[in-house]
Amino acid sequence: MRTVRRRLLQAVPVLAAVATAAAARAATTDLVVACDTPLARPLRAVAEAFAARSGVRVHVFRTPPGLILPQLERAVQNDIVICTLDRLSRAVEGGIVAVDAPRTGNWRNRLVLVARRETPVAAVDAGPVAVTDVSAATEFDGVAALATAGLFPQRIIGAIDTDEVLFLLATGGAASGLLHTSDLSPELQVVRPLDDAAYPPLVYAAAVTKLARRPNPDAFIRFLAGDEATALLRAHGLEKWS
Repeated sequence: MRTVRRRLLQAVPVLAAVATAAAARAATTDLVVACDTPLARPLRAVAEAFAARSGVRVHVFRTPPGLILPQLERAVQNDIVICTLDRLSRAVEGGIVAVDAPRTGNWRNRLVLVARRETPVAAVDAGPVAVTDVSAATEFDGVAALATAGLFPQRIIGAIDTDEVLFLLATGGAASGLLHTSDLSPELQVVRPLDDAAYPPLVYAAAVTKLARRPNPDAFIRFLAGDEATALLRAHGLEKWS
């Protein structure tokens, strides 16, 4: 009995520390954003600018598109969700986002066929094309998008998401690949943009969720709507969409 009591007494400081840490987390001004995977890089640039202006850090969690709503339905830690318009509508229908919640957008993410800059044109034309398969990890069917655009390469390599397409391009596994404009980097060149007829526009918006517990998530929504954030998003491939 003495041993048990001694262990309980030893645990008191630990429990107190855990309680203090939990209270500190509850009082933090940091914000948590869940977003579609291809939006992470642009949003992290905006988050850095917002932190420089406000002193409030924004933690951006990239999430496969098909998993965003299931995660929020399970009440994961979150203040703001940024996803496609159809998913945001479903979030409202499912009670994750209030009908009158602060929101902003819309930003379009184009689909583009790309290759590494040093890849010869002949190699691009003859080589395999990496595209995303249909899954919860992506927003578009790569094979269908190519076909609708009138592109029928001799060899297509299926990928889980555009991260894998980028890997295949970087390692020489594919000569070209279908990406979002937000996936682009200086070592890549656009071979061909896909027009609206090739695939419905991927348009995103942001909204405060009912899971928000930190002070003033609306401030980040307002910042996203401003000129500075708009310019940063555009520089990373996201353009305003009316």
